[in-house]
Amino acid sequence: MVSDKGYAATAAMTAAAAVILATVYVAQYGFGLWPCTLCFGQRVPYALIIVLGALSLMPAVDARSRRVILFHLAGLFLLDAGLAFYHAGVEVKWWAGPVTCTGGSSAVSVTDMMSALGKPGHPNCDEPAFIFMGLSLAGYNVIAAVTLTAASLFATLRKSWWAL
Repeated sequence: MVSDKGYAATAAMTAAAAVILATVYVAQYGFGLWPCTLCFGQRVPYALIIVLGALSLMPAVDARSRRVILFHLAGLFLLDAGLAFYHAGVEVKWWAGPVTCTGGSSAVSVTDMMSALGKPGHPNCDEPAFIFMGLSLAGYNVIAAVTLTAASLFATLRKSWWAL
């Protein structure tokens, strides 16, 4: 087992992404907070982070490669922060969201209505499903993703942490 700080940093970022993704699934299936289309989009970078991070923790991956992967994880966290910021802006009406997600007037076919019957309703992207202390889940995701981006970049730039 590798015992360097770079390995621990990569493991921590991977674990953080797993905890965040598990939290939103508990919110969805445990508490009935159904995600909108933009919420689903914010899950993709976290899933990619988990896969790449887990692969980078394999013993065959050397420290230099793991450092490069951690830098890419920082980019995925940053991408997620951008998606979450966009979503939070849609929720507070700073800008318009996608027409298919904001309840805007768009034509709905009979087929669309029939396919929606019996399925849980997906909320509009401009209506937060949950607000705590003035922030929606998208707002908290902005904070988490920016923090994890900074932590990943910090760890990547610490040359003493990597046994190169």
